[in-house]
Amino acid sequence: MTLIKTRRILSFAIFILFVLLFAGAEKMSAVLSGILPPLQFVPALLRTLTEPDVVFLAGLAFILLITMLFGRVYCSFLCPLGTLQDLLIAGSKRLGLRPAPSYAKPLNALRYGLLVLTVATALFGSLSLTCLLDPYSLAGRMLTHFLQPLAAHAYNLSILALKPFDLYLHPKQTTFIPLAVLATTGGFVLLVSVLALGHGRLYCNTICPVGTLLGLLSRASVFHLALDPKACLACRRCESACKAACLDPQTATIDMSRCVGCFNCLDACSSGVIRYQQRRRQPDTGRWSPSRRRFLLGGIAVASGFWALNANLREVPGVREAGANPPVTPPGSISAQRFTQTCTACSLCVSVCPTRVLTPTIAAFGISGLLQPKMNYEKSYCDYECDACGRVCPTGAILPIGLAEKKLTQIGEAELLKDICVVYVDDRNCGACGEVCPTHAIHFTEKETILYPEIDHQYCIGCGACQLACPTTPRSIVVHARGIHKKAREYVHPETSAGSGTTTGPDFPF
Repeated sequence: MTLIKTRRILSFAIFILFVLLFAGAEKMSAVLSGILPPLQFVPALLRTLTEPDVVFLAGLAFILLITMLFGRVYCSFLCPLGTLQDLLIAGSKRLGLRPAPSYAKPLNALRYGLLVLTVATALFGSLSLTCLLDPYSLAGRMLTHFLQPLAAHAYNLSILALKPFDLYLHPKQTTFIPLAVLATTGGFVLLVSVLALGHGRLYCNTICPVGTLLGLLSRASVFHLALDPKACLACRRCESACKAACLDPQTATIDMSRCVGCFNCLDACSSGVIRYQQRRRQPDTGRWSPSRRRFLLGGIAVASGFWALNANLREVPGVREAGANPPVTPPGSISAQRFTQTCTACSLCVSVCPTRVLTPTIAAFGISGLLQPKMNYEKSYCDYECDACGRVCPTGAILPIGLAEKKLTQIGEAELLKDICVVYVDDRNCGACGEVCPTHAIHFTEKETILYPEIDHQYCIGCGACQLACPTTPRSIVVHARGIHKKAREYVHPETSAGSGTTTGPDFPF
């Protein structure tokens, strides 16, 4: 009973912290991002492999250690998606919506096939399946794409209700989520909910690659659940309490590769037949079972097949174009290619961005970058005084480069389309782009009282403020991504030259 209470309290507390992590409060997210993501398997693994960090390395070691000692307790204690499923299961049980669970045979071909395919795609440089199936990233998208906008809309409605009392508050800006992205996330919400309500932790034991991998390690855990067949009364209470459908009272066995360590069976068994004890070592026959041979051969075949598929996909025009003309990526990502190969699309950067310029995409980065965010300058701009995304990114896809360096990082380059600019076409002043440029990359040349904008690219960092401010449709100034980020030159205010035809300076020129 103590184990169950500990598990429920701890998992619920961690889940609430995850909700606060993705709530959008910059300072709170910055603090929690250094505590929670290191205890998530995929972020800890990716960060250790790409940008080694002591905290994430310790988190990865901790996850592996507790799995080798106690089995898949990670899935019940630390995984936010697991806790979300537990809440759905508990709610459906109270409402009488969920049928009594029973033992089910493992779908080994599906779960091991998805694991091999996920690992294979990652080894070949594509995190597409990882982005889709990783439980941490999926939970993050659920919170960012649904819960955060709902909370913002509720807050804005409450503001309207206060107006009759002469109370005026600033409304919250909501993140723009494209319909295709919303539908994809909604599809996974529906999938997880249906599986949880009808089959318990089936998602964790069939689709989730992290659960499958930790399940393999759990086969050799030091402690495990064991059932004494001689003392069993065949009441089947343990079977109906098992969320993972891994307890078979007929054969008196518990599939520890699917057991998520909820310990519900201990509470259900009134006679103490089930015990959590140290594993007894089984004699090693030195021979491989046919199932193990099939798994190994199948894994090799899947990996080889994907290698051939990946090589062919590089020749597909749509994929090649996405790689050649990538969207603008945040400061600290270094390059679009590096960003695509390290981002798991958890949307934490999307949730904390104060200007909401980061927008999740379906395949803007090609087939390898499903659901990864881009800088959407049609909706907003990158705040010159902000480096929040780099301070919260758990995988190192966006590095914490510091605000001073961020202000000089060229993530893109603005282009002025003079053939549609109102100043050049109609010979009338506008200057909206120069008014908002934070780096003084846009200066003006005066000809007969008309100020014509020009761009000095050595100062431009590609923040997108000019593109957003441009009043023309289509916009006459657009920002193109830099394949590899560079360093801009810091602007130094020149002394005013008498008789000069060029007006420059920190202030707007007219």
